[in-house]
Amino acid sequence: MPHSVPVSKLMSNPGSWPQLRADAEIRDAIMLLRILSEDEKLEQGRSTPLVFDNDYNLIGIIRLTDLLQNVRHLCDRKEGSCDLGDAVRPIRDIVKPFPGHVSPTDSILKALDIMIDNSVTLVPVQQDGKLVGMLKLGDIFNSISAILFDDENPMERSRIMKFLHIG
Repeated sequence: MPHSVPVSKLMSNPGSWPQLRADAEIRDAIMLLRILSEDEKLEQGRSTPLVFDNDYNLIGIIRLTDLLQNVRHLCDRKEGSCDLGDAVRPIRDIVKPFPGHVSPTDSILKALDIMIDNSVTLVPVQQDGKLVGMLKLGDIFNSISAILFDDENPMERSRIMKFLHIG
């Protein structure tokens, strides 16, 4: 049952997300993310950078839309490319703090409650005040749906694919 599944079973290594220092400038953050995406070092669903202070304490995340919103005005020129030279504001100014965290031994339902209550899809997993993992909504969904879905019944699977799936 979902209430007995600990977060540690589903959490991912935080090193698989891009990590930025809070004092990094917006332009540098954009350039780093571009390099990582070109080198295909960003795993699917892990393009949201985690932001840390100088003591490696997690502060929050930077959404890609927030980064682009802060440089959008630099791209309004009719000729040439965007000049990111003016995007020197530190990302700490636009970081979104996490509304809560869970521990590795907490139930995935506790993490799900944080996600639902705060409309977020990512929750940090901390132990003794340090980041040890990240938990995505998709991982919780897959776990709960696997428990609820009766894969022993091929007729039900066929019915769902035939009548509910478009494409």
